[in-house]
Amino acid sequence: MGETGFRCVNEPEIRLSGIEKILMLGDPGCTGFYHDSQKVLGEILKQETDLVFILGDLVFTGSEKEFHEMFDFCNARVKAPIYALSGNHDFLHYSQFLGLKTYALVLDRHLCFFLCDAAGHFLEKDIAFLKKELEKYPGKDLILLMHIPPPLPGSRKTLKGGEWEKVKAVLDCHKKRIRHVFCAHVHGFYEYEAGGYPVTITAGGGAAMIHTLPESGQRLFHAVEVDLKRDGSLNRKVIPVAV
Repeated sequence: MGETGFRCVNEPEIRLSGIEKILMLGDPGCTGFYHDSQKVLGEILKQETDLVFILGDLVFTGSEKEFHEMFDFCNARVKAPIYALSGNHDFLHYSQFLGLKTYALVLDRHLCFFLCDAAGHFLEKDIAFLKKELEKYPGKDLILLMHIPPPLPGSRKTLKGGEWEKVKAVLDCHKKRIRHVFCAHVHGFYEYEAGGYPVTITAGGGAAMIHTLPESGQRLFHAVEVDLKRDGSLNRKVIPVAV
């Protein structure tokens, strides 16, 4: 797999082979990266995995200093490459350090598409790129990664319906190949369906549990381990972290 740690993405499409396990987490630093959040993230990064996906809000104020602190902390501990997604807290300096905000990882059986919605909306060019990638790889199943989740009844911290419909219109043309949507932003763990697509909110990477989730949600520090199967299916396992 080569080097570990954060990858700066300068090409819209990256090919990787032999990936069987991905560790996903969100929001490690958006309420400040202090003792508890460092402890949580440090425990998560001990897990054995082929890739780590951080689904946004790496930092609090978005300062360059905070980015460097997060990079130094993770790169000293992680045993796999890290691919990130911009959160709303990261937006200002994200591209300076980590490159493209929307891109695709082309795996053996899956297409992992990092779609930026950190500003609360999608760029037309990013939606067009998602459509193009799905058409380019008809034999691969899609794992869609966003920071802000699709609409969730009772939550004001999710996407507006009109924005989600832009993505759904593309997904609906390939419905049987859409395996899962992973998001962050709303601190904790919650799973639901949006327009017929399974969604997992995994935002327990270290930020304080300050948000309200539906009754079945969990205010839980955690990561989600995703095992990729050869038939395109996924197995998900929640890895809780005690503080």
